[in-house]
Amino acid sequence: MTRSADIRTAIAARVAAELCGDRRVSDVWLEGALGAGLAHARSDIDLRVVFYDQPPALHSRLVDGVRVDLAACTESMIEPLRSRLDSFDVRFDDVERFRQVRAALGQLTRLRTARRYTPLGWQPVATASEIACYRHWAVADRVEHVLSLVEDLLGLTTDHLYAEAEVVRRQLEICLLGLDVVAADQPLLGDKWLPALWRRANDGPPPSLPAPSWNADDTSWFPSVRKRVTAALLRCWPDRTTAEEPPPAGTGELGWLPQRYTDGWFLRRGDERIRLTPGQLTGWHRANRQGG
Repeated sequence: MTRSADIRTAIAARVAAELCGDRRVSDVWLEGALGAGLAHARSDIDLRVVFYDQPPALHSRLVDGVRVDLAACTESMIEPLRSRLDSFDVRFDDVERFRQVRAALGQLTRLRTARRYTPLGWQPVATASEIACYRHWAVADRVEHVLSLVEDLLGLTTDHLYAEAEVVRRQLEICLLGLDVVAADQPLLGDKWLPALWRRANDGPPPSLPAPSWNADDTSWFPSVRKRVTAALLRCWPDRTTAEEPPPAGTGELGWLPQRYTDGWFLRRGDERIRLTPGQLTGWHRANRQGG
């Protein structure tokens, strides 16, 4: 932790101890980047105050020059959110729950980072199984976003909109770094924290995409995208198949990327989806690892 994080964690503990003196209060949680041990010299402190019954209105306060934001709730208000982390359940023919969880991912990240105040220190709120489930949802979310950005990038370069394509390329680079981070079992915090989260799990600087020469034929960036998406998914769902089958014809071409649902592996390019057998996944992975 940095000095800024240490100072803010100490302030949070003082405020939490005061709040816990209220008999109506069940718990006080430290959330967000500071809950994950990250802060800078201008960071605020986010505390969630959990009440036994209907919570009162709470107001932010300034403590030693640091803003402390207070959010109030009850356990019953949190339960619907926690239920999202009971299991990863996204099927090929029904992704409605995926849409719901993606919309709530910011709140789930706060739950993933939350630390409960105790006199002996801050303790994780999420269980090990909830953290593992969060990882699956967050990886699936980033893969979905990567797929969308790849489609944008391919469409823009085809129409020679290279300035616009550069904007999307930068967004894709950030999204891939987020994918790498959550696959390494870190929370999906704001973009500014991605390098710090990367360093927690890796040596050296974060990877970057090859800089294209910006013409419609330059697809040098795509093998790196395919490699990182595949590696992140296999980190969450290891491929233990020994038998190998030829992958579907044409799926080594530009734009095809893997996707993992509850009911198995798929390849996707735009709106096209192809279901893979475990053996075909092994074959596709081998072929593209050698080619990329």
